[in-house]
Amino acid sequence: MDSAQKGAVPSQNILVVDDEPQACEILTDALTAWGHTVQSASDGKAALEKLADRNFTMVITDMDMPRMDGMELMEHIVSDYANIDVIAITGHVMRYKYTEVVEAGASDFITKPFSLNELEAKLNRLIRERGLREQLERLAVHDPLTSLSNRRHFEETVRREAMRAVRYHHPLFLFFMDIDRFKKYNDMHGHPAGDRLLIKAAELLTNSIRENIDTVYRYGGDEFVMLLPHLPVDQARGVAQRICWKFDLLALKPAGLSIGVARFIETPGSVDQDIEDMITRADNALYAAKKNPGEDRVYMDPVSI
Repeated sequence: MDSAQKGAVPSQNILVVDDEPQACEILTDALTAWGHTVQSASDGKAALEKLADRNFTMVITDMDMPRMDGMELMEHIVSDYANIDVIAITGHVMRYKYTEVVEAGASDFITKPFSLNELEAKLNRLIRERGLREQLERLAVHDPLTSLSNRRHFEETVRREAMRAVRYHHPLFLFFMDIDRFKKYNDMHGHPAGDRLLIKAAELLTNSIRENIDTVYRYGGDEFVMLLPHLPVDQARGVAQRICWKFDLLALKPAGLSIGVARFIETPGSVDQDIEDMITRADNALYAAKKNPGEDRVYMDPVSI
């Protein structure tokens, strides 16, 4: 019976990086047998292309590879994918010191030759530690009512997403969302019903995003925000309109939903200034959406089109 069947650790999405095809195959077969989802890359540059999908929780990488070695790959992971754990592997013990590799970003270090039992033990330890970290982080950055990430987490995440947008030249959209007539709904139905409305809204938004790509947050009160990378402008507008339509289907009259949409725009200034500009434009677009007559309560910042 393998580890996943025993329930020892939860399954992970793992990227194996090694320029030796046989080594990749052996690691992939073992990790798959332990219950994990595995992809492979032949060097650091190929790994970065796959990491752009941001579906991985762990990377197991060789240190000596063409085009981009393990040290440089770890620098990118630390910079752009801080939530990914790395196990570094090398057969050159004299070239790489344990402390240097860990300081570069590795969560653990293993030397060749090694047994699969040794790798599994190190991997399982990291997965358990990851689970504990996630529990603590969840308590710190999640809203207790809706279970969404809170404003503090948004402020941490938006800068990371903006940096990715600059580095990889992909679009990034911000939705500012507000429940219309929420106070009136509370007055009519009571505060417990108002809480249930917020929970339903959070569930709707969570079900409307792409898993492991988009993120949604409770910004405060009856305000929510959403970050959507890798999305063309017409699709961003379509997503916002579908969310409003789905909210209407909940039949929570007199409450409604308005959405202001803004795109991240890079300027010669600082990224932080560009983020503040995007937030301001999304907030202004939300204000315009709330004034918009008729059924379409989505307004896209004109600069973003």
